[in-house]
Amino acid sequence: MSHGIRYFAVVVMVLVTVPFVSISDLWAGEVVLAEGAAAIYGGNTAAARDKAIDDALRKAVEQTVGTLVSSDTMSENYKVIHDRILAQTAGYVERYRVLSEGVEGALFRVRIEAEIGRANLMNDLKALGLLHVLKEKPKVMVLIEEKVGGLYGTTAWENVGQAESTIMEKLLNAGFNVVDPRTVRANITRDKALRMLEGDSRAAAAEGLKYGAQIVITGRAFSKNAGGRLYGTRMQSIQATLQARVVRTDTGRVISSRSATGTKAHIDELQGGALAIKEASENLAEELIQDIIRQWRGEVYGRSQEITLMISGLASYRHLSAIKRFLEKETQGVRAVHQRSYTGGVAELMLDYGGSSSNIADELAARRFPGFRLEPTNVTPNRVDVRVVPER
Repeated sequence: MSHGIRYFAVVVMVLVTVPFVSISDLWAGEVVLAEGAAAIYGGNTAAARDKAIDDALRKAVEQTVGTLVSSDTMSENYKVIHDRILAQTAGYVERYRVLSEGVEGALFRVRIEAEIGRANLMNDLKALGLLHVLKEKPKVMVLIEEKVGGLYGTTAWENVGQAESTIMEKLLNAGFNVVDPRTVRANITRDKALRMLEGDSRAAAAEGLKYGAQIVITGRAFSKNAGGRLYGTRMQSIQATLQARVVRTDTGRVISSRSATGTKAHIDELQGGALAIKEASENLAEELIQDIIRQWRGEVYGRSQEITLMISGLASYRHLSAIKRFLEKETQGVRAVHQRSYTGGVAELMLDYGGSSSNIADELAARRFPGFRLEPTNVTPNRVDVRVVPER
């Protein structure tokens, strides 16, 4: 009898110490509220209720899409979004519950709380190419130095261009705009090319901007005989190594740096080296593309990105203070302003901004400050350059 009493006491204590957890706390996805309605035909309220719930779920998904893409993009791409996204709401609704329902005249109305899987939506929106639209369809430039070493038992090598072509093919299949590397190599000097290939991010950024590329991929690929012929055959084991980095041209920032290897058995060192480099390039390209997309996704869907603002021609620090105050207090979407430097009338600011760089440029160009105005001189997806123009 005493054992049973002690057991009951423990159960009661556990129950009263467990806090109330709402459905919103338990759901990991985005929880949205939506209303739906459907006409009642022939007094069939059950069928009308099902249609009203479907309508509410579609609107819940539409709300979530609206938080991921701008209204302009939504309008321009409405048909493709509607056909491919909004028409299949079941794939994005994790769960839902009806908060209220009832008949109003000839309509059945419901109000629901639904959990929408943002990850699935983001993946499908990316698959539709909307991520490239949101990032203003940036161009990518690829420049890889490639060597097939030790040909025919010597120290000779030959550049077969396998790495560049493989990476470009992967980029094009993923929807990227790619600058023709033949045009680049025909116009770029050897010294600049070497600086880029040796990891000079500023040189890569400067050259990329000349060709309208927002992203530059540079690297080195090398293949060699891994130790002679395979036992009992004329086949040789060829190993390749590829190292590459991704540089954002408007800021010079490295957003990815990776390496990959490939191995092929082949009777010919040149062909085997090219195949080994191709294998390494395929593996590396997939990783680089995911790094780029991850960066873009964080900027677009996270509604916040870093934008560098370069201001030249400042007559005094007071002018800079006025600009910073305008950005912090009056510019919608600016979450923070960080001053990186101020010297010789030139200031560099970093903005944590939930929008596009062109919006910042528009805001600054339209603003009249006491005694001066700002004239944008260069605008790229992640950088805005302005100069101070005195007004009398």
